[in-house]
Amino acid sequence: MPESVFETDGDLFVPTRLGRGYWQPGTLSGAAMASLLGFVIERDVMEPGLIPVRFGVDMLRMAPAQPLGVDLRVLHDGGRLKLVEASLSANGKLCARATCQLARQSRQPDNPVWQSPPWPAPPPEGLEPLRRFGNWEVRPVPAATHPRFRRETNGIDQERGTPEQGNPTVLGTMGPPPARQAWLRAGVEIVAGHPLTPFGHVALTADFASPLAHSSEHGIDFVNTDFTVHLHRLPVGEWLGYELTGHLSQHGIAVGQCALHDPAGPLGTISVSAMSLSRKS
Repeated sequence: MPESVFETDGDLFVPTRLGRGYWQPGTLSGAAMASLLGFVIERDVMEPGLIPVRFGVDMLRMAPAQPLGVDLRVLHDGGRLKLVEASLSANGKLCARATCQLARQSRQPDNPVWQSPPWPAPPPEGLEPLRRFGNWEVRPVPAATHPRFRRETNGIDQERGTPEQGNPTVLGTMGPPPARQAWLRAGVEIVAGHPLTPFGHVALTADFASPLAHSSEHGIDFVNTDFTVHLHRLPVGEWLGYELTGHLSQHGIAVGQCALHDPAGPLGTISVSAMSLSRKS
């Protein structure tokens, strides 16, 4: 398998096999599109002391597995706050858009504020890896020994569902809601020749919040239309901890949330919107 999601051809980005998507043949995954947008934003506007406090990606159509262009513009550049927008296009058609708000680090207030407690999960080094995730390494946190939330089905009878009446699963043994917390390490470059950065790790994996939040126990029948990451700092280390914290859906529309961690503690949150979609139609 390739070791990067994209290679370069002049100003264009050519996807490798790692960028292929789940929903339609010949298209790219949300992770591929989002990571490329994040790569260009970081390459062109980030600097020491700036934290990407909000990284939001709108997925407007499934990008074809063809050379892609990314245009970036700075919407605001103040002393402490910067706002940028990046657009990903194929053959002149807009496929995805990202906005990123960057805040400059400063002095912490003297009065302490309550903060979210650490994730009571064991470190990834002592956990068994989940197979079937390509070049990503996923290590689930056992729900039986490390419960976190009461993830119940709100009165919905899960027994009514069957694998045959929906799309195939992508979570494997992480399918039951109580099991949806895991450490994740990407292990690949977004663009060949550019080592994965802390922010790149977030941009590459944040789309994982969608199957984590929107899968049934039998499969994934929602495709996300966006996600928004909020960070108060950049991650440290090679591992990110993903934890399902919420899902709501009705009439084919869903919203979900995940908490994001790293080995140093709580990192931020990811919210994700989705619409129902069948791969059979």
